[in-house]
Amino acid sequence: MANLKHEFDIIVLGAGLVGVAAAIALRLQGYRVALLEHGKIGVVLDSGWDSRIYAISPGNAAWLEKLGIWDELDASRICAVEGMRIWGDQGAVLELDAYAANLASLSLIVEGNRLQHALLARLETLDISVVGELTIEQVVKYADGYALQTADGEYYSASLLVGADGASSWLRTQTDITVKRHDYAQMGVVANFACEHSHLSQACQWFHGDDVLAWLPLPQQHISMVWSVDNARAQALLALDAETLAQQVAAAGQSRLGRLKLVTPAQAFPLAMQVPDSLIQPGLALVGDAAHQVHPLAGQGVNLGFRDVQALVEAIGEPQSRRKPGELLVLRRYERARKADMMSMCLLTHGLSSLYAHPAPWSRMLRNQGMQQLNRMSALKKKLIQQAII
Repeated sequence: MANLKHEFDIIVLGAGLVGVAAAIALRLQGYRVALLEHGKIGVVLDSGWDSRIYAISPGNAAWLEKLGIWDELDASRICAVEGMRIWGDQGAVLELDAYAANLASLSLIVEGNRLQHALLARLETLDISVVGELTIEQVVKYADGYALQTADGEYYSASLLVGADGASSWLRTQTDITVKRHDYAQMGVVANFACEHSHLSQACQWFHGDDVLAWLPLPQQHISMVWSVDNARAQALLALDAETLAQQVAAAGQSRLGRLKLVTPAQAFPLAMQVPDSLIQPGLALVGDAAHQVHPLAGQGVNLGFRDVQALVEAIGEPQSRRKPGELLVLRRYERARKADMMSMCLLTHGLSSLYAHPAPWSRMLRNQGMQQLNRMSALKKKLIQQAII
């Protein structure tokens, strides 16, 4: 390995939201960091709305602010969720209110491209080696870490590789980490709409059997929709003209916000639950979608990823001459810290999805009675909300 050209303490592979946040956090911790990406790095902003919307928990928003990222966002394009109403499939309603839980908001709604832009803006202010459009041919394991060999013969080496390269992680495959996967045979159809009536900073969710419709509030009297439906229904929704789609979305949401007008073309992505057999190997840690994929009904995917990064930073600590960040004992602390959060979210989202997909009348009765009972238990609702905002 005498011909290694680029040596770092930590290499992050993947320049999505979680990958860039990881590179920033690890550099601020004092490590020499490189951020590598197979594709292009960058985002172009215009005045239009992005179809990919994220509900950032207050805890993660505070962490992003601490890293100097949140202040890079345009505050006029962020909407706080002050409450949420969830309807079951037999009239049951669960109401969640931030103020009743002594909170300013349940979450903060941010467009994906604007959050990515803010992360990259902060990245540029730090001494981080950033390389995009990189063709990596192989991962080479050696005594003190890993090296990534590129098509042009260069090597990038580090004590720790952080895999942040998505649900189909190339790095995870190359290092022989297997996954358990459940395909829901559904797609999440996303689009944004202008509303006739104000949403009053309230989010809404409807369970229609195994279909789940969610509306998230956006600024300027807009909403973002995520409609989880079977693959055939998803294709049918994507084929609709703008006016017909808006009418169907409004009707499925009980016309609570009056007439809707489509402002971004509908898109769809497949839904699956995926958990790797391990989050770590000596010199390797997975974060974000490379480490877990959950059903979007709880809107927690990117929040889990940001919590991965926080746990990793805490586990490896500050640079020390007697300890390298890729040591297995160090990384085991990370894995232990994340497994409970990761598995509980997988079980919650999978359990709710399975419960509402069950067609039996007794199942429908029980789930709606349970929702109504929970809605009457203010103390328990407050506890659930406070757990969800971390």
